[in-house]
Amino acid sequence: MIRKSIVLLLLTCLWASGFSQAQNLPRQTVTNYQWIKDWLLCGPFPLEKTTDPAKLWDHFKGYETDYLKKYGGESNLSVKAGNPVAVGKKSVKWIAYSTTDSVVNLRSAISKDAPVMAYAYTEVNSDQDQMYFLAFGSNDGGSVWLNGSKVWDFSFERGLKVDSDLVPVILKKGTNKILCKIEQRGNLWEFCLRFLPFSNQQLAKNDFLKIEARENSQVEITSQYSAQVLNALASKADLTIWNSLGQTVLKEALPSGYKGKINLNPNHYQLYKAQIDVQLKNGGTLHLQQKFYAGKREEYVLFQDRKTAYRIALDASASESEKWAAEELQKWLKEISGADFPIQNLDQPHNGPQIVLGYTPLIKERLNVEAPAKSFEGYQYINSGRDILIFGGSQRGTMYGVLAFLENELGCRWYTPTVNNIPKRNELRFARFEHSEQPGVRVRNDFYFEAFDPIWATRNKMNGSMSAPKQPGGIESYWAVHTFYPLMPPEEFFGKHPEYYSLINGKREHVRAQLCLTNPDVLSIITERIKKRMRESPEYLIYDVSQNDWRNPCECDHCQEIVKREGSESGVIVWFVNQVADAVAKEFPDKFIGTLAYQYTRKPPLHIRPKDNVVVRFCSIECCFSHDFNSCPENQAFLKELNDWAFRAPHLYIWDYVVNFGHYLMPFPNFGVLQSNIKTFQKNNAIGIMEQAAYQSRGGEFAELRAYLIAKLLWNPDCNVENTINDFMYGYYGRSGKFVRQYFDFLHSQITPQTHMYLNLNPSDEIFSEQLISQSYDIFEEAKKVADNEEILRRVEMASLPILYLKCRRMPVLAKYDGTYALFCKITERENVTYFAESGGREAFHDLVKNAR
Repeated sequence: MIRKSIVLLLLTCLWASGFSQAQNLPRQTVTNYQWIKDWLLCGPFPLEKTTDPAKLWDHFKGYETDYLKKYGGESNLSVKAGNPVAVGKKSVKWIAYSTTDSVVNLRSAISKDAPVMAYAYTEVNSDQDQMYFLAFGSNDGGSVWLNGSKVWDFSFERGLKVDSDLVPVILKKGTNKILCKIEQRGNLWEFCLRFLPFSNQQLAKNDFLKIEARENSQVEITSQYSAQVLNALASKADLTIWNSLGQTVLKEALPSGYKGKINLNPNHYQLYKAQIDVQLKNGGTLHLQQKFYAGKREEYVLFQDRKTAYRIALDASASESEKWAAEELQKWLKEISGADFPIQNLDQPHNGPQIVLGYTPLIKERLNVEAPAKSFEGYQYINSGRDILIFGGSQRGTMYGVLAFLENELGCRWYTPTVNNIPKRNELRFARFEHSEQPGVRVRNDFYFEAFDPIWATRNKMNGSMSAPKQPGGIESYWAVHTFYPLMPPEEFFGKHPEYYSLINGKREHVRAQLCLTNPDVLSIITERIKKRMRESPEYLIYDVSQNDWRNPCECDHCQEIVKREGSESGVIVWFVNQVADAVAKEFPDKFIGTLAYQYTRKPPLHIRPKDNVVVRFCSIECCFSHDFNSCPENQAFLKELNDWAFRAPHLYIWDYVVNFGHYLMPFPNFGVLQSNIKTFQKNNAIGIMEQAAYQSRGGEFAELRAYLIAKLLWNPDCNVENTINDFMYGYYGRSGKFVRQYFDFLHSQITPQTHMYLNLNPSDEIFSEQLISQSYDIFEEAKKVADNEEILRRVEMASLPILYLKCRRMPVLAKYDGTYALFCKITERENVTYFAESGGREAFHDLVKNAR
């Protein structure tokens, strides 16, 4: 009998050592990522569904009742399996429950009724004081207490998602008590809980502290965590708030607990930016950034039922581009709304609201901002109460702000010089207009035939040109290229002075040659002639002194001495151009001398650097255009030289290529590299980018789309390319856009990592196939069937031209037989497509097809 009692006592001790102080709970030690599986459950407890719309986001009625007061209450619970809990005249008991996986299924363990709630209690052991994330998921809402403190609460229905809530907690060494209270509003009823490693980075993502504005204009710091958790984690927090103009409006240290009202008193509804700098007790820091609206929200009517109370107001000193922008705004607002917006001077009497264009004393009074520089192309539009203020630099900034306002807020699109998409609206109400922007690239040259129209270029914020067209706001013109012979024609000088030209194989040459740049007379003549050009054509910003468009540099001892010292033919070019730049600097302090880093001069010099008034125009003509510069092995030498020039040259201007010069009309699937390549140029400090394309006539492959997208990318290299392409597809091609986009994607799917595409792409290239032609033809047939009207049909036919061209080149006999060639001729004649290649190419194309047998 004694032996039996001893064995029973031993078994009892062994059993007790494996369980927590809450009876029937096995000992659970916290291990990262392991689920807490053993619980005591109690329920169900009745809830009453709310019918008050104002309380839909609250817990159901009855949830806040603490049913556990007999056992210390929800914040100090001590229970064991079998303990009864009163529910009205009945009672429910705590039961032991273990899940075999991660989820505790309350619907099967407690009840299938709804709405109800239940408790779940457990204890876990930690071998030291340590910070974790308590990772929790539940269906539906509920609350969690850790060691008596409520650390989490959610009061609405939801589905279970693993680790949906990450609550930073500190587990004490030894036993830690966890109580969960879970609502059931219908359907599934379950929860899961585990502990994850704590990290400052994750904490920053979890709305540790955030700002919320209330309807009464009050602004508060809130958090999903309790004040106890916040105080346990943070030692201090500093708040800074800026308004949309970048002005600091509040800077203060947050009091203990960190949550509560802040001293921001917005006088009108506007966007703010805030940063909360938190010093954590573990030594880490958080820099929490957030944008939020605050202030009394009022709604204003810009136009309604073809009427408006607004005027367009200009200062008496408004620039010509600002006056043009006022007329542009008036024109498109009239087309959109049917309402007349009069243009008046600010000093004219007016009792109603107004759209104010350009920086004026009113802007200073309302916004307390200084006048931007005349040449600043950035802009801001913002409303001050019901007045709308649009301003930027007076040369082009305000004008671009007006165009952006029309585009962003009213949906205007200017796809091509002849195709606009202007919505019609009966009413426009607004509470807040607020947007600012400035160009990602200073000089933006979209070198497409379609982009040469000065009004289209202005509307799409292009400001660069190789000529000097009359364009609202003016342009940043680059005079000429390959200018050695235009400045020093061989027919003028070679007969008497052959020493001015390249020494090649021991003989002075001028046919497809260059200049002898170390000849002092050449320097003198070039300098005087470029000065003459600058005096006669002052409208340009940059004047070119650059090599001819072929090779054969001078091989004389003096030129080659510099080449060898600098490790590149660019050395003697930069040495020469620097002297020209020095000679013009005094007379033309605001102008630049440009030159090329092109083909044999692409490699930068080792030692000499371009002067401050020299612009190096770096060219990408040898590159692969299937893949971007950064990812393609074929482009790594180019990328290194680009980086080197960016380091050496004070001003880099890019001459990039987005066209197949030999076949303007042939498919050229390079859209995938446009954004990345432009961003690479921007990263390398390019002050200007010219994207050379099919520039002599209409008809280039996807010319309209590519010109439009390039304009958007040059202004904002981070723009959403997919959205821009889709916008164009459906705005320009209407219902047919779905199929044109299908063809576009199909074509670009032919590019693989092994597909390298250069500017000399030809019709027999492996990227093209009969299957590509056949499937593309079928897609365009579907696109034509759903064309909205005859004009849309013509646009679709223009988009199909590259496939027709490719078929004619690859299968000319079949193209004549099945009507492809006849259709091609019909479209090109109707649309006045006169250049099939940079060299012309039209006659050669027709001869090839007609003579095919």
